[in-house]
Amino acid sequence: MAKKQPLTPDEVTELFSELDESGVLDPSRVSNREKRLKFRVAAQEAGDSESLGKLAKASGRSKTREAIDPLSGDDPSGSKVDTTISRAAIGFIIVTLVLIVGLQIGYGVSRRLNTSNLSETVTQETVTNALRGGLEWGNGFTQFPSEFTVERADERTGVVEVSVVETDAANELELFSNSQLQATALATNALLNDNIDQVVYNVSAIVDDEGNIQRDRLLGMLPATGNERSVFTFIWTKNKSETSANIDWELRIVGIDEDIAARIQEQVNSVSSLIEEDPAISQDDLEDQQFESTLEQGLKGSETYTGGAAEKAPADAMAEAGIE
Repeated sequence: MAKKQPLTPDEVTELFSELDESGVLDPSRVSNREKRLKFRVAAQEAGDSESLGKLAKASGRSKTREAIDPLSGDDPSGSKVDTTISRAAIGFIIVTLVLIVGLQIGYGVSRRLNTSNLSETVTQETVTNALRGGLEWGNGFTQFPSEFTVERADERTGVVEVSVVETDAANELELFSNSQLQATALATNALLNDNIDQVVYNVSAIVDDEGNIQRDRLLGMLPATGNERSVFTFIWTKNKSETSANIDWELRIVGIDEDIAARIQEQVNSVSSLIEEDPAISQDDLEDQQFESTLEQGLKGSETYTGGAAEKAPADAMAEAGIE
């Protein structure tokens, strides 16, 4: 490979003479490079005063070049790269913000359009979609645990019953408050349906050997481990009075044992207790209430819609339901 020829003294002199006061190449001198080199060679060969005068004139710096202000923030070379970079960065930030806001608005609209309306139709499918996608409640959406089971959802019986396994709560107080909000959202949407009279929301949790509630970690990538335990049940009931136009909604919370109640009381730092010494609601009460609900549904006949005398007697309804 051939080596490049070293620069001559004249070429070195000419190269550094093209730099201005700021150390940047002067465009006007770069464009006159060939002309100055010719004058320099001619002056060296002639050696007279006329040739030296032409060389000095050609070597002179441009008098039209603006003076450099050392306090100015502008690039002395006239480059606008910094301005271009700033504009590109600002544009990128604006486009990103607009894209994020647009995606949020689109997601919210799509979610509301696809949300199940339990006040119109209650089926296994609509209740499953509601638990999976969430329900509109207040000024936002209520999300439900990802692990759930729809036990019953039938407008003919008027009962909706679901079971969930809550793994987002860190303790009993969080479990109680989260579950109460979820049960209220589901019951409110379902009980607005004229054919639904009761909503049962069974809540379970994952606990360790000492009974402490376990939760998912790292955004659900590390699921809770332990044994599944039934904690409590929220029962919303809608009562219609024949003598009044009012519709009464009643909430009963059953299944809370002494240990759970004591932990919630300790965590909430309150002197009130969720369980009295002689609890007003027990498992027997729950079974009696379920028996009454089943019997009530069995007694319904065509007179419910057309009026008139009852078609079924309590003994007939109990026989159909297999109750002795």
